[in-house]
Amino acid sequence: MRTIHHVLTTTAPPGSVFSALTTAEGLSGWWTTKVAAEPAEPAVGAVVEFTFGGDFNPQMRVTELVPGALVAWECVGGHEPWAANTFRFELAGQDGGTLVRFWQYYARELSDDAYGNYNFNWGYYLESLRLLTSAGTGKPLLA
Repeated sequence: MRTIHHVLTTTAPPGSVFSALTTAEGLSGWWTTKVAAEPAEPAVGAVVEFTFGGDFNPQMRVTELVPGALVAWECVGGHEPWAANTFRFELAGQDGGTLVRFWQYYARELSDDAYGNYNFNWGYYLESLRLLTSAGTGKPLLA
């Protein structure tokens, strides 16, 4: 199966990046403005619903959390091509900021164009995460 992998740096400390990946406020600041997360505090087993529109409204179950170091999700609904895909954000302190490593592991094969589209979009939204954590304002989808 294919994997999408991105690496980026931000001037924010790992704890700030972790918050941007685990709280509804943080997630809505870089991915989509419409995020529903229960419970409000991050917890393994929690499901976070992201609304983009059309057939792309992924529901992610939190599978791993290590404060300031790791966030992992599994897609459990809301977008059939991503069903059972897993997502991993690894954070490491670097020069006063954070090195972010991101992976999306696919559970099934998709077309080259589908992978290309998802890879392009992850690049855009991970840059939005970098902007949010380093400059204070990301570029999420306005849902």
